[in-house]
Amino acid sequence: MHKSLPAQTTETIENDWLALFDQAPLGARTAVRDIIATHREAMADAFYERMMQDPEARAFLSSEVVHERLHASMQRWLTTLFSCETREQFLTAMAMQRHVGEVHSRVDVPVNIVARGARVLKNRIGGYLARSPLGRDELVEAVIYVDSLIDLAFEVMSSAFVASHERTARIDEAYRSFSSGQNMSLERERQRSALLDWENRLLQTVMTGQPGDDLPSVSGSSFGLWMQHKASALFRGASEHATVRKLMRSIDETLLPLCAQQLGAGNLSEVRHLLKQVQAEVGELKFLIESMFEHLVDLESGKDALTQLLNRRFLPAILARECEITRSEGKPFALLLVDVDHFKHINDAHGHQAGDRVLQQVAAILQNSVRSGDFVFRYGGEEFLIVLVEMDHTRAMRVAEKIRTRIAAEPLLISNGGQLNVTVSIGVAMHDGHPDYQRLVNRADGALYRAKQGGRNRCEPDLPDANA
Repeated sequence: MHKSLPAQTTETIENDWLALFDQAPLGARTAVRDIIATHREAMADAFYERMMQDPEARAFLSSEVVHERLHASMQRWLTTLFSCETREQFLTAMAMQRHVGEVHSRVDVPVNIVARGARVLKNRIGGYLARSPLGRDELVEAVIYVDSLIDLAFEVMSSAFVASHERTARIDEAYRSFSSGQNMSLERERQRSALLDWENRLLQTVMTGQPGDDLPSVSGSSFGLWMQHKASALFRGASEHATVRKLMRSIDETLLPLCAQQLGAGNLSEVRHLLKQVQAEVGELKFLIESMFEHLVDLESGKDALTQLLNRRFLPAILARECEITRSEGKPFALLLVDVDHFKHINDAHGHQAGDRVLQQVAAILQNSVRSGDFVFRYGGEEFLIVLVEMDHTRAMRVAEKIRTRIAAEPLLISNGGQLNVTVSIGVAMHDGHPDYQRLVNRADGALYRAKQGGRNRCEPDLPDANA
Protein backbone atom coordinates (compact mmCIF):
# COMPACT_ATOMS: atom_id res chain seq x y z
CA MET A 1 0.00 0.00 0.00
CA HIS A 2 2.76 2.39 0.89
CA LYS A 3 4.29 1.88 -2.55
CA SER A 4 1.17 2.86 -4.50
CA LEU A 5 -0.29 5.72 -2.50
CA PRO A 6 1.45 8.87 -1.27
CA ALA A 7 2.48 8.64 2.38
CA GLN A 8 0.10 11.44 3.31
CA THR A 9 -2.84 9.67 1.67
CA THR A 10 -1.93 6.38 3.34
CA GLU A 11 -1.73 8.02 6.72
CA THR A 12 -5.07 9.80 6.23
CA ILE A 13 -6.87 6.58 5.28
CA GLU A 14 -5.28 4.72 8.17
CA ASN A 15 -6.28 7.45 10.62
CA ASP A 16 -9.82 7.47 9.24
CA TRP A 17 -10.07 3.72 9.78
CA LEU A 18 -8.69 3.96 13.32
CA ALA A 19 -11.24 6.66 14.14
CA LEU A 20 -14.04 4.59 12.60
CA PHE A 21 -12.91 1.48 14.48
CA ASP A 22 -12.79 3.35 17.79
CA GLN A 23 -16.19 4.98 17.28
CA ALA A 24 -18.05 1.78 16.34
CA PRO A 25 -19.06 -0.18 19.46
CA LEU A 26 -17.67 -3.69 19.78
CA GLY A 27 -21.20 -5.12 19.62
CA ALA A 28 -21.89 -3.39 16.31
CA ARG A 29 -18.60 -4.53 14.77
CA THR A 30 -19.10 -8.07 16.01
CA ALA A 31 -22.64 -8.19 14.62
CA VAL A 32 -21.42 -7.04 11.20
CA ARG A 33 -18.59 -9.56 11.19
CA ASP A 34 -20.95 -12.40 12.12
CA ILE A 35 -23.45 -11.39 9.44
CA ILE A 36 -20.68 -11.41 6.83
CA ALA A 37 -19.47 -14.82 7.99
CA THR A 38 -22.99 -16.26 7.83
CA HIS A 39 -24.32 -14.63 4.67
CA ARG A 40 -21.26 -13.88 2.50
CA GLU A 41 -22.22 -16.48 -0.11
CA ALA A 42 -25.75 -15.08 -0.39
CA MET A 43 -24.31 -11.56 -0.63
CA ALA A 44 -22.05 -12.63 -3.49
CA ASP A 45 -25.04 -14.26 -5.19
CA ALA A 46 -27.07 -11.07 -4.85
CA PHE A 47 -24.17 -8.94 -6.05
CA TYR A 48 -23.60 -10.91 -9.27
CA GLU A 49 -27.30 -11.44 -9.90
CA ARG A 50 -27.70 -7.67 -9.89
CA MET A 51 -24.61 -7.16 -12.03
CA MET A 52 -25.76 -9.70 -14.63
CA GLN A 53 -28.98 -7.72 -15.09
CA ASP A 54 -26.91 -4.75 -16.26
CA PRO A 55 -25.82 -4.87 -19.95
CA GLU A 56 -22.83 -2.66 -19.14
CA ALA A 57 -21.63 -5.00 -16.39
CA ARG A 58 -22.44 -8.21 -18.33
CA ALA A 59 -19.69 -7.43 -20.80
CA PHE A 60 -17.15 -8.03 -18.02
CA LEU A 61 -18.88 -10.98 -16.34
CA SER A 62 -20.05 -13.15 -19.23
CA SER A 63 -17.09 -15.53 -19.12
CA GLU A 64 -17.82 -18.56 -16.95
CA VAL A 65 -14.30 -18.66 -15.57
CA VAL A 66 -14.54 -15.00 -14.56
CA HIS A 67 -17.86 -15.55 -12.84
CA GLU A 68 -16.65 -18.60 -10.91
CA ARG A 69 -13.44 -16.96 -9.75
CA LEU A 70 -15.02 -13.62 -8.88
CA HIS A 71 -17.76 -15.21 -6.80
CA ALA A 72 -15.16 -16.74 -4.47
CA SER A 73 -13.08 -13.56 -4.54
CA MET A 74 -16.07 -11.48 -3.47
CA GLN A 75 -16.57 -13.69 -0.41
CA ARG A 76 -12.88 -13.37 0.52
CA TRP A 77 -13.09 -9.62 0.02
CA LEU A 78 -16.04 -9.29 2.40
CA THR A 79 -14.43 -11.50 5.03
CA THR A 80 -11.09 -9.70 4.91
CA LEU A 81 -12.59 -6.21 5.00
CA PHE A 82 -14.97 -6.77 7.90
CA SER A 83 -12.71 -8.89 10.10
CA CYS A 84 -10.03 -6.22 10.66
CA GLU A 85 -9.15 -5.94 14.35
CA THR A 86 -5.58 -4.58 14.16
CA ARG A 87 -3.70 -1.97 12.16
CA GLU A 88 -1.78 -4.72 10.32
CA GLN A 89 -5.00 -6.47 9.32
CA PHE A 90 -6.39 -3.19 8.03
CA LEU A 91 -3.26 -2.53 5.97
CA THR A 92 -3.58 -6.02 4.49
CA ALA A 93 -7.23 -5.33 3.64
CA MET A 94 -6.35 -2.02 1.99
CA ALA A 95 -3.59 -3.72 -0.02
CA MET A 96 -6.32 -6.02 -1.32
CA GLN A 97 -8.40 -2.99 -2.34
CA ARG A 98 -5.44 -1.56 -4.23
CA HIS A 99 -4.96 -4.86 -6.06
CA VAL A 100 -8.65 -4.96 -6.99
CA GLY A 101 -8.42 -1.40 -8.31
CA GLU A 102 -5.40 -2.29 -10.47
CA VAL A 103 -7.19 -5.36 -11.85
CA HIS A 104 -10.27 -3.27 -12.65
CA SER A 105 -8.02 -0.83 -14.49
CA ARG A 106 -6.41 -3.57 -16.58
CA VAL A 107 -9.83 -4.99 -17.38
CA ASP A 108 -11.13 -1.43 -17.92
CA VAL A 109 -14.20 -1.90 -15.72
CA PRO A 110 -15.97 1.49 -15.49
CA VAL A 111 -15.85 3.01 -12.00
CA ASN A 112 -19.61 3.52 -11.98
CA ILE A 113 -20.12 -0.26 -12.17
CA VAL A 114 -17.94 -0.74 -9.08
CA ALA A 115 -19.86 2.01 -7.26
CA ARG A 116 -23.13 0.30 -8.20
CA GLY A 117 -21.82 -2.94 -6.75
CA ALA A 118 -20.85 -1.19 -3.52
CA ARG A 119 -24.41 0.11 -3.23
CA VAL A 120 -25.81 -3.40 -3.68
CA LEU A 121 -23.60 -4.70 -0.88
CA LYS A 122 -24.50 -1.84 1.47
CA ASN A 123 -28.21 -2.44 0.95
CA ARG A 124 -27.87 -6.18 1.45
CA ILE A 125 -25.83 -5.85 4.65
CA GLY A 126 -28.23 -3.18 5.89
CA GLY A 127 -31.12 -5.58 5.38
CA TYR A 128 -29.44 -8.27 7.45
CA LEU A 129 -28.61 -5.74 10.17
CA ALA A 130 -32.25 -4.58 10.32
CA ARG A 131 -33.25 -8.16 11.18
CA SER A 132 -30.52 -8.54 13.82
CA PRO A 133 -31.20 -8.24 17.58
CA LEU A 134 -29.17 -5.03 17.84
CA GLY A 135 -30.74 -2.13 19.70
CA ARG A 136 -31.55 1.09 17.90
CA ASP A 137 -28.32 2.93 18.79
CA GLU A 138 -26.05 -0.02 17.99
CA LEU A 139 -27.96 -0.61 14.74
CA VAL A 140 -27.30 2.98 13.66
CA GLU A 141 -23.62 2.61 14.61
CA ALA A 142 -23.37 -0.66 12.67
CA VAL A 143 -24.91 0.87 9.51
CA ILE A 144 -22.52 3.84 9.72
CA TYR A 145 -19.62 1.44 10.24
CA VAL A 146 -20.54 -0.61 7.15
CA ASP A 147 -21.09 2.43 4.93
CA SER A 148 -17.88 4.14 6.04
CA LEU A 149 -15.71 1.02 5.75
CA ILE A 150 -16.94 0.22 2.24
CA ASP A 151 -16.39 3.87 1.29
CA LEU A 152 -12.81 3.71 2.60
CA ALA A 153 -12.18 0.56 0.59
CA PHE A 154 -13.72 2.16 -2.49
CA GLU A 155 -11.51 5.24 -1.98
CA VAL A 156 -8.34 3.13 -2.00
CA MET A 157 -9.64 1.04 -4.90
CA SER A 158 -10.47 4.15 -6.94
CA SER A 159 -7.11 5.75 -6.22
CA ALA A 160 -5.29 2.64 -7.47
CA PHE A 161 -7.66 2.43 -10.47
CA VAL A 162 -6.95 6.02 -11.51
CA ALA A 163 -3.17 5.69 -11.06
CA SER A 164 -3.06 2.44 -13.04
CA HIS A 165 -5.37 3.80 -15.73
CA GLU A 166 -3.16 6.86 -16.18
CA ARG A 167 -0.08 4.64 -16.50
CA THR A 168 -1.84 2.50 -19.09
CA ALA A 169 -2.95 5.58 -21.03
CA ARG A 170 0.63 6.89 -21.08
CA ILE A 171 1.93 3.51 -22.24
CA ASP A 172 -0.76 3.28 -24.90
CA GLU A 173 0.17 6.71 -26.20
CA ALA A 174 3.86 5.78 -26.08
CA TYR A 175 3.11 2.67 -28.14
CA ARG A 176 1.25 4.74 -30.68
CA SER A 177 4.22 7.11 -30.87
CA PHE A 178 6.52 4.15 -31.24
CA SER A 179 4.35 2.63 -33.97
CA SER A 180 4.25 5.86 -35.92
CA GLY A 181 8.03 6.08 -35.59
CA GLN A 182 8.76 2.92 -37.57
CA ASN A 183 10.22 2.98 -41.07
CA MET A 184 6.95 3.87 -42.72
CA SER A 185 8.29 3.69 -46.25
CA LEU A 186 9.32 0.08 -45.71
CA GLU A 187 6.06 -0.78 -43.94
CA ARG A 188 4.01 0.80 -46.69
CA GLU A 189 5.77 -1.29 -49.36
CA ARG A 190 5.40 -4.43 -47.25
CA GLN A 191 1.64 -3.95 -46.91
CA ARG A 192 1.25 -3.00 -50.57
CA SER A 193 2.95 -6.28 -51.44
CA ALA A 194 0.79 -8.24 -48.95
CA LEU A 195 -2.42 -6.81 -50.41
CA LEU A 196 -1.26 -7.54 -53.96
CA ASP A 197 -0.35 -11.09 -52.92
CA TRP A 198 -3.87 -11.65 -51.56
CA GLU A 199 -5.42 -10.23 -54.74
CA ASN A 200 -3.31 -12.58 -56.90
CA ARG A 201 -4.18 -15.59 -54.75
CA LEU A 202 -7.88 -14.75 -55.04
CA LEU A 203 -7.70 -14.55 -58.84
CA GLN A 204 -5.70 -17.78 -59.02
CA THR A 205 -8.22 -19.60 -56.82
CA VAL A 206 -11.11 -18.39 -58.96
CA MET A 207 -9.37 -19.44 -62.17
CA THR A 208 -8.04 -22.83 -61.07
CA GLY A 209 -10.27 -23.84 -58.18
CA GLN A 210 -13.18 -26.23 -58.11
CA PRO A 211 -16.81 -25.40 -57.24
CA GLY A 212 -17.15 -25.34 -53.47
CA ASP A 213 -13.56 -24.21 -52.83
CA ASP A 214 -13.19 -21.51 -50.18
CA LEU A 215 -12.03 -18.16 -51.49
CA PRO A 216 -9.23 -16.53 -49.45
CA SER A 217 -10.58 -13.72 -47.28
CA VAL A 218 -8.79 -10.38 -47.16
CA SER A 219 -9.21 -10.19 -43.37
CA GLY A 220 -7.40 -13.51 -42.96
CA SER A 221 -4.50 -12.48 -45.21
CA SER A 222 -1.20 -11.13 -43.94
CA PHE A 223 -2.39 -7.64 -44.88
CA GLY A 224 -5.74 -8.16 -43.13
CA LEU A 225 -4.16 -9.34 -39.88
CA TRP A 226 -1.77 -6.40 -39.89
CA MET A 227 -4.59 -3.96 -40.56
CA GLN A 228 -6.82 -5.33 -37.79
CA HIS A 229 -4.20 -5.72 -35.08
CA LYS A 230 -1.26 -3.37 -35.68
CA ALA A 231 -2.76 -0.61 -37.80
CA SER A 232 -5.45 -0.05 -35.17
CA ALA A 233 -2.74 1.48 -32.98
CA LEU A 234 -0.75 3.01 -35.80
CA PHE A 235 -3.67 4.87 -37.38
CA ARG A 236 -5.84 5.38 -34.29
CA GLY A 237 -8.23 8.25 -34.87
CA ALA A 238 -7.75 8.30 -38.66
CA SER A 239 -11.12 8.39 -40.42
CA GLU A 240 -9.69 6.28 -43.26
CA HIS A 241 -9.05 3.35 -40.92
CA ALA A 242 -12.74 2.78 -40.23
CA THR A 243 -13.46 2.97 -43.97
CA VAL A 244 -10.74 0.39 -44.68
CA ARG A 245 -12.27 -2.02 -42.15
CA LYS A 246 -15.71 -1.45 -43.71
CA LEU A 247 -14.38 -2.21 -47.19
CA MET A 248 -12.70 -5.39 -45.94
CA ARG A 249 -15.99 -6.57 -44.42
CA SER A 250 -17.80 -5.77 -47.66
CA ILE A 251 -15.34 -7.89 -49.63
CA ASP A 252 -15.35 -10.83 -47.20
CA GLU A 253 -19.02 -10.89 -46.20
CA THR A 254 -20.74 -9.84 -49.42
CA LEU A 255 -18.66 -10.00 -52.60
CA LEU A 256 -16.66 -13.18 -51.96
CA PRO A 257 -19.69 -15.29 -50.89
CA LEU A 258 -21.57 -14.09 -54.00
CA CYS A 259 -18.55 -14.88 -56.13
CA ALA A 260 -18.29 -18.40 -54.67
CA GLN A 261 -22.01 -18.93 -55.25
CA GLN A 262 -21.82 -17.89 -58.91
CA LEU A 263 -18.63 -19.88 -59.40
CA GLY A 264 -20.41 -22.98 -58.12
CA ALA A 265 -23.27 -22.33 -60.51
CA GLY A 266 -20.87 -21.98 -63.44
CA ASN A 267 -22.00 -18.42 -64.13
CA LEU A 268 -18.60 -17.11 -65.26
CA SER A 269 -19.85 -13.79 -66.61
CA GLU A 270 -21.30 -12.90 -63.21
CA VAL A 271 -18.06 -14.06 -61.56
CA ARG A 272 -16.09 -11.65 -63.76
CA HIS A 273 -18.50 -8.84 -62.85
CA LEU A 274 -18.09 -9.55 -59.13
CA LEU A 275 -14.30 -9.72 -59.44
CA LYS A 276 -14.31 -6.29 -61.03
CA GLN A 277 -16.19 -5.01 -57.98
CA VAL A 278 -13.63 -6.65 -55.70
CA GLN A 279 -10.81 -5.01 -57.66
CA ALA A 280 -12.57 -1.66 -57.43
CA GLU A 281 -12.82 -1.96 -53.65
CA VAL A 282 -9.18 -3.09 -53.47
CA GLY A 283 -8.26 0.02 -55.44
CA GLU A 284 -10.12 2.10 -52.85
CA LEU A 285 -8.24 0.23 -50.10
CA LYS A 286 -4.91 1.11 -51.71
CA PHE A 287 -5.86 4.78 -51.98
CA LEU A 288 -6.94 4.96 -48.34
CA ILE A 289 -3.81 3.18 -47.10
CA GLU A 290 -1.62 5.60 -49.03
CA SER A 291 -3.50 8.48 -47.45
CA MET A 292 -3.00 7.09 -43.95
CA PHE A 293 0.71 6.49 -44.40
CA GLU A 294 1.19 10.03 -45.64
CA HIS A 295 0.21 11.28 -42.18
CA LEU A 296 3.11 9.47 -40.52
CA VAL A 297 6.81 10.26 -40.28
CA ASP A 298 9.84 8.09 -40.95
CA LEU A 299 11.57 7.78 -37.57
CA GLU A 300 13.28 4.93 -35.72
CA SER A 301 12.44 4.95 -32.01
CA GLY A 302 11.12 2.94 -29.12
CA LYS A 303 12.67 -0.45 -29.93
CA ASP A 304 14.64 -2.67 -27.62
CA ALA A 305 18.17 -1.43 -28.22
CA LEU A 306 19.79 -4.88 -28.54
CA THR A 307 17.24 -6.93 -30.49
CA GLN A 308 15.16 -4.21 -32.21
CA LEU A 309 12.01 -5.98 -31.01
CA LEU A 310 9.10 -4.32 -29.23
CA ASN A 311 9.85 -3.05 -25.76
CA ARG A 312 7.85 -4.80 -23.03
CA ARG A 313 6.44 -1.51 -21.79
CA PHE A 314 4.10 -1.63 -24.80
CA LEU A 315 2.73 -5.04 -23.73
CA PRO A 316 -0.19 -3.68 -21.64
CA ALA A 317 -1.45 -1.55 -24.52
CA ILE A 318 -1.29 -4.44 -26.99
CA LEU A 319 -2.78 -7.09 -24.71
CA ALA A 320 -5.60 -4.78 -23.63
CA ARG A 321 -6.40 -4.17 -27.29
CA GLU A 322 -6.29 -7.90 -28.14
CA CYS A 323 -8.56 -8.71 -25.17
CA GLU A 324 -11.04 -6.14 -26.45
CA ILE A 325 -10.89 -7.63 -29.97
CA THR A 326 -11.55 -11.08 -28.52
CA ARG A 327 -14.43 -9.80 -26.41
CA SER A 328 -16.10 -7.91 -29.25
CA GLU A 329 -15.29 -10.17 -32.21
CA GLY A 330 -14.62 -13.59 -30.64
CA LYS A 331 -11.16 -13.95 -32.21
CA PRO A 332 -8.80 -15.95 -29.95
CA PHE A 333 -5.12 -15.23 -29.41
CA ALA A 334 -2.19 -16.97 -27.74
CA LEU A 335 0.93 -16.01 -25.81
CA LEU A 336 4.29 -17.71 -26.21
CA LEU A 337 6.86 -17.05 -23.50
CA VAL A 338 10.29 -18.08 -24.80
CA ASP A 339 13.39 -18.54 -22.63
CA VAL A 340 16.93 -19.23 -23.93
CA ASP A 341 18.12 -22.33 -22.07
CA HIS A 342 21.23 -22.07 -19.86
CA PHE A 343 21.87 -18.50 -20.99
CA LYS A 344 23.94 -17.70 -17.90
CA HIS A 345 26.33 -20.47 -18.93
CA ILE A 346 26.69 -18.85 -22.37
CA ASN A 347 27.65 -15.53 -20.78
CA ASP A 348 30.00 -17.18 -18.30
CA ALA A 349 31.73 -19.39 -20.86
CA HIS A 350 31.87 -17.07 -23.87
CA GLY A 351 31.35 -13.55 -22.52
CA HIS A 352 28.49 -11.09 -22.58
CA GLN A 353 29.23 -10.03 -26.16
CA ALA A 354 28.60 -13.59 -27.30
CA GLY A 355 25.42 -13.65 -25.22
CA ASP A 356 24.23 -10.46 -26.90
CA ARG A 357 24.85 -11.92 -30.35
CA VAL A 358 22.90 -15.04 -29.41
CA LEU A 359 19.94 -12.92 -28.28
CA GLN A 360 20.03 -10.90 -31.50
CA GLN A 361 19.96 -14.04 -33.64
CA VAL A 362 17.24 -15.69 -31.58
CA ALA A 363 15.21 -12.49 -31.93
CA ALA A 364 15.63 -12.61 -35.72
CA ILE A 365 14.47 -16.24 -35.84
CA LEU A 366 11.42 -15.40 -33.73
CA GLN A 367 10.52 -12.43 -35.92
CA ASN A 368 10.87 -14.54 -39.07
CA SER A 369 8.78 -17.39 -37.63
CA VAL A 370 5.56 -15.42 -37.15
CA ARG A 371 3.20 -13.39 -39.33
CA SER A 372 3.31 -9.64 -39.83
CA GLY A 373 0.16 -9.26 -37.71
CA ASP A 374 1.77 -10.93 -34.67
CA PHE A 375 3.83 -9.15 -31.99
CA VAL A 376 7.30 -10.11 -30.74
CA PHE A 377 8.71 -8.57 -27.55
CA ARG A 378 12.01 -8.60 -25.75
CA TYR A 379 10.42 -9.47 -22.43
CA GLY A 380 13.52 -9.17 -20.29
CA GLY A 381 17.00 -10.73 -20.08
CA GLU A 382 16.94 -13.88 -22.18
CA GLU A 383 13.12 -14.04 -22.33
CA PHE A 384 10.92 -13.16 -25.29
CA LEU A 385 7.15 -12.93 -25.52
CA ILE A 386 5.10 -13.48 -28.67
CA VAL A 387 1.44 -12.53 -29.17
CA LEU A 388 -0.10 -14.75 -31.85
CA VAL A 389 -3.29 -13.07 -33.04
CA GLU A 390 -6.32 -15.01 -34.30
CA MET A 391 -4.71 -18.28 -33.28
CA ASP A 392 -6.23 -21.42 -31.78
CA HIS A 393 -4.44 -23.78 -29.38
CA THR A 394 -3.42 -26.39 -31.94
CA ARG A 395 -1.84 -23.86 -34.29
CA ALA A 396 -0.19 -22.00 -31.40
CA MET A 397 1.51 -25.20 -30.25
CA ARG A 398 2.56 -25.85 -33.84
CA VAL A 399 4.15 -22.39 -34.10
CA ALA A 400 5.90 -22.89 -30.76
CA GLU A 401 7.30 -26.24 -31.88
CA LYS A 402 8.44 -24.74 -35.18
CA ILE A 403 10.32 -22.02 -33.31
CA ARG A 404 11.88 -24.54 -30.92
CA THR A 405 13.12 -26.82 -33.70
CA ARG A 406 14.42 -23.95 -35.85
CA ILE A 407 16.50 -22.52 -33.03
CA ALA A 408 17.81 -25.95 -32.01
CA ALA A 409 18.81 -26.76 -35.59
CA GLU A 410 20.51 -23.47 -36.48
CA PRO A 411 24.08 -22.87 -35.21
CA LEU A 412 24.39 -19.29 -33.96
CA LEU A 413 27.45 -17.20 -34.69
CA ILE A 414 29.56 -15.68 -31.93
CA SER A 415 32.79 -13.69 -32.01
CA ASN A 416 35.96 -14.97 -33.72
CA GLY A 417 33.98 -17.11 -36.15
CA GLY A 418 32.74 -19.46 -33.44
CA GLN A 419 29.35 -21.12 -33.38
CA LEU A 420 26.97 -22.19 -30.64
CA ASN A 421 24.00 -24.49 -30.62
CA VAL A 422 21.33 -23.22 -28.26
CA THR A 423 17.86 -24.36 -27.33
CA VAL A 424 14.79 -22.63 -25.95
CA SER A 425 11.95 -23.55 -23.63
CA ILE A 426 8.49 -22.24 -24.50
CA GLY A 427 5.33 -21.81 -22.45
CA VAL A 428 2.06 -21.47 -24.40
CA ALA A 429 -1.15 -19.97 -23.01
CA MET A 430 -4.45 -19.31 -24.78
CA HIS A 431 -6.60 -16.32 -23.91
CA ASP A 432 -9.66 -17.88 -22.26
CA GLY A 433 -11.95 -14.86 -22.17
CA HIS A 434 -10.75 -13.53 -18.83
CA PRO A 435 -10.41 -9.77 -19.30
CA ASP A 436 -7.34 -9.34 -17.05
CA TYR A 437 -4.39 -9.79 -19.42
CA GLN A 438 -1.90 -10.12 -16.54
CA ARG A 439 -3.52 -13.44 -15.66
CA LEU A 440 -2.74 -14.68 -19.18
CA VAL A 441 0.91 -13.63 -18.83
CA ASN A 442 1.10 -15.46 -15.49
CA ARG A 443 -0.32 -18.61 -17.07
CA ALA A 444 2.24 -18.48 -19.88
CA ASP A 445 4.95 -18.03 -17.26
CA GLY A 446 3.66 -21.09 -15.39
CA ALA A 447 3.77 -23.13 -18.59
CA LEU A 448 7.33 -21.94 -19.25
CA TYR A 449 8.33 -22.96 -15.72
CA ARG A 450 7.01 -26.47 -16.36
CA ALA A 451 8.91 -26.62 -19.67
CA LYS A 452 12.15 -25.79 -17.87
CA GLN A 453 11.42 -28.17 -15.01
CA GLY A 454 10.64 -30.89 -17.54
CA GLY A 455 14.15 -30.82 -19.00
CA ARG A 456 14.20 -27.67 -21.20
CA ASN A 457 14.23 -27.59 -25.03
CA ARG A 458 10.49 -28.26 -25.03
CA CYS A 459 7.11 -26.57 -25.44
CA GLU A 460 4.53 -26.83 -22.70
CA PRO A 461 0.86 -25.73 -22.87
CA ASP A 462 -0.85 -23.96 -20.02
CA LEU A 463 -2.69 -26.30 -17.67
CA PRO A 464 -6.51 -25.95 -17.95
CA ASP A 465 -6.89 -25.25 -14.22
CA ALA A 466 -3.95 -22.85 -13.93
CA ASN A 467 -4.73 -19.85 -11.75
CA ALA A 468 -8.22 -21.19 -11.07
